[in-house]
Amino acid sequence: MAHKKLVYINIDGFSFSYLERLKRKGKAGGFQRLQNDGFLFTGLRSGLVSITNPMQSAILCGAWSEKTHNFYQHYDLNEGRVIKHKRTFCAENAAQALLRTGHTVASIHQFMLENNPCREGDAQCAYFRCGKDPSDSRDRFALLKRMALGQAVYTGERKIVYSELPDFTAFYIDDIDSLGHNNAYGSYPKRATFEERQRDIEERLEVIQQELEDFVDICKQRGLFQNMAILITTDHGMTPFYGKSSLPDLLVRLNGAGIKATLPEMRTTDTQVIVLPYTIEASLYCIHPLTQEQRQTLLKVCRSAPYMQQVLEKEEMRHRYGMDSRGPDFLLCPHAGSHFYHKDVSEDTFGASHDSLDETSQHIFGMLIGGKVRHLVDYPEAVSAIDLLPTLLHTQFGCTMRDSTGKIWHGWFEDNQSMERIGAFE
Repeated sequence: MAHKKLVYINIDGFSFSYLERLKRKGKAGGFQRLQNDGFLFTGLRSGLVSITNPMQSAILCGAWSEKTHNFYQHYDLNEGRVIKHKRTFCAENAAQALLRTGHTVASIHQFMLENNPCREGDAQCAYFRCGKDPSDSRDRFALLKRMALGQAVYTGERKIVYSELPDFTAFYIDDIDSLGHNNAYGSYPKRATFEERQRDIEERLEVIQQELEDFVDICKQRGLFQNMAILITTDHGMTPFYGKSSLPDLLVRLNGAGIKATLPEMRTTDTQVIVLPYTIEASLYCIHPLTQEQRQTLLKVCRSAPYMQQVLEKEEMRHRYGMDSRGPDFLLCPHAGSHFYHKDVSEDTFGASHDSLDETSQHIFGMLIGGKVRHLVDYPEAVSAIDLLPTLLHTQFGCTMRDSTGKIWHGWFEDNQSMERIGAFE
């Protein structure tokens, strides 16, 4: 009997709003054709803090930062410094779980799996990178397609020919994220307006659609597709921001209300609150617990600021978003367009990032296709990013990641009709 296969494709920075725009302009034909072999997640959500490494690790582990211990950065009160989490990855990930249960795994540029457990030269858990550096989606899809065709591929110096795909293949591309941030990328310059950049993103998504269809066609022609599940998703979306940073004003407001607030590098013996900005959002760390009166003052000052969308408190972050206990006492989330970046954005351009509670960052793309995936077209349930791989490992391989807290959904495959959810994380 043919073994089941899972291919996990992560298109970094793919906001659901991009798909909606493609549809409005009649440019989503590839995604719509792919959708006929399964379904589109129309209610898929990112997490907190929605930054690449934390969200990549969350998806791969099926757990938030209380398990992975990666939420990008935190201020260590004892050491008096900011600690970056980089590729911190404390929970068991999908590749480790499958390797533990005797399956073969591979990573193509899914950097969070590099040496954890995927390694160059190891046929059981191989890590692949393109010979071209830097590489884009076309280069990486070429490698994935060679693998699916049974052609020679190289992991480090070792040549491998797969008679069939590994049981689990993780594939990562970052074209859309790089463009979304309004960076100069390949032949694309930094743009003056959001509309100009949206056109660049549309153009590259049309390329990616074709690459996806070509890969699926290869799998169908070689008789692989019937036993495959292909998850196509992302880690977060993207939200534009403009003009002056609200960080200086926030500091003025807090200090004016009698709360001594400083940036980490400006901490003194009088500092009560450290303000640690991300890009759009800012986190607050209390040096010592605030009195109830001070706490209420801080909340009133922050919530009354004209640029503030939402202020999250520590317990809410831990309960709703599975935040690591080292996380901030408060997270400040400004309205779309505003930001707490450490510098202003020039008036002749714009910035963009995804550490935001705006829908453009939180509502993300996701699609599941395969030979036995139910042809639901749209799947409107409120699915979390951390539910995806726990469900697919359970369904495809009967495998559970040790630290996963994501939900297991039923009803995604033809042989599993129930829509019941188990293992819910509230």
